[in-house]
Amino acid sequence: MTDTWLVAITVNPRRRLCSGGKLDGHALHRELMRLAPDDLGERPRHQAGLLYRAERADRDLRVLAQLTCEPRVHALADGFALQVQQRRLTPLLEALRPGARVHYRIDANATKRHGNQAPAHKRGKLANLHGAEADLWWLRKATEAGLHPLQVRATPQSDVLGPATRSRKIPTEDGESYSAVHGVTRFEGIGIVTDPDKLRHAVTTGIGRARTYGCGLLSLAPAVEESP
Repeated sequence: MTDTWLVAITVNPRRRLCSGGKLDGHALHRELMRLAPDDLGERPRHQAGLLYRAERADRDLRVLAQLTCEPRVHALADGFALQVQQRRLTPLLEALRPGARVHYRIDANATKRHGNQAPAHKRGKLANLHGAEADLWWLRKATEAGLHPLQVRATPQSDVLGPATRSRKIPTEDGESYSAVHGVTRFEGIGIVTDPDKLRHAVTTGIGRARTYGCGLLSLAPAVEESP
């Protein structure tokens, strides 16, 4: 399989990456693309396999960035990171076996597209899912990805900002730009591996929409079964 790397970054709190309490996913994406090689052509994020998740703890912002190429941590902007750690994920992914229990975590953009029964101004547009609808979305996506969730904890996260679209624009705090808003739900728990190949693919390519802006990174860790 393709070699996969994980980079853990503690972001310098002086770097302004939030606006109105929302993470600026567009700005963070630009910073993290520095980890990838130059001249990747079209769809550079896809070519680099870049997925990431931002996790807040008190006032600290920690970013987990995953790539399918060796990360260039030296290329991060000066003053962006207080601490950087990296490791290969390939051994963990290669060790996945049917029936194995794993801890999982993902920040996902759970959505559905309005159908013909919706009001005219909503038809064909995406809607963020919440509550039971979001849980069902994750169960379906996880099953398709070769993971059977035994436990699901769903926690709404702060919205993330992406670049402007014609259909939806909101002003940011600095008044200099407009951004689209993506809803985020964190799903985590314990699951059973049903199809290792599908699960490896889901980990390296991501799940759902808004992957450029911090959604879709599925993280796994072995779960030790408790003795009876």
